[in-house]
Amino acid sequence: MFDPSCVRQVQQIGHDDGGWFNQVNSDIPLFDRLDHPFVPTCRLAERRAQRQSRMPPRRRRHRSSSGARTTISGWDATPAVVDAMVKTARRTGAGAGGTRNISGNSHAVVALETELADLHRKEAALAFSSGYVSNEAALGTIGRLLPNCLILSDEKNHASMIAGIRASGAEKRIFRHNDLGHLEALLPEAGHLRPKVIAFESLYSMDGDIAPIGRICDLAAKFRALTYLDEVHAVGLYGPRGAGIAERDGVMNRVDVIEGPWPKALASRAATSRPMR
Repeated sequence: MFDPSCVRQVQQIGHDDGGWFNQVNSDIPLFDRLDHPFVPTCRLAERRAQRQSRMPPRRRRHRSSSGARTTISGWDATPAVVDAMVKTARRTGAGAGGTRNISGNSHAVVALETELADLHRKEAALAFSSGYVSNEAALGTIGRLLPNCLILSDEKNHASMIAGIRASGAEKRIFRHNDLGHLEALLPEAGHLRPKVIAFESLYSMDGDIAPIGRICDLAAKFRALTYLDEVHAVGLYGPRGAGIAERDGVMNRVDVIEGPWPKALASRAATSRPMR
């Protein structure tokens, strides 16, 4: 499994500004930023804001005008991660060379999916190129394959989840944000035997709200619904192994499908994990 303790401080970023990164970072203990156990998002965000305020003005303006950067840990720029990517590209090439069902599959991707499944305690996982694509593809496929499926979606779900639900062609119901009473009122309308999927996030980035995952799983069990959980803002930051809030709360085994992207804390790719039934 990925060991966050291998991550080292970045040494050369910002060299064009007189090494400001090294000067600013030197007084922030590595454990507080990156090492295991994973620290909450707010602490990393606070330290990033402090570093930003102490950067040279020219560098601050450059960062502000370069667009949104959603990675939290900064691991994508550490020498250990960059060196590993360079070595892999030299050994296997920079591209897949085709779709996976034709010629684009590789041992590295299969090994990655095995680790992802282990991280989320599922029987299998499927890797995608981004969190948006994984949500869109997974929800689109699930809703399309389950006959007469009804998808119940939290009103503050990410646009990628909304796109996937729309692409599935399945009927949908939107429940008020984290409102279990409203969700429970909607579930019986579908009937006991109709396939149902409850789609929600664990940590909502725009508001900082955390979903009551265990209680949603209780409702899913009561009304025979599947659960689809987006852990994009929690993977790498919560839980003993960094698997997310469902792991932290001890309910990961009760969630049917976990979308566990890497762009935020692990700053790389995305994946949807699922149990095989």
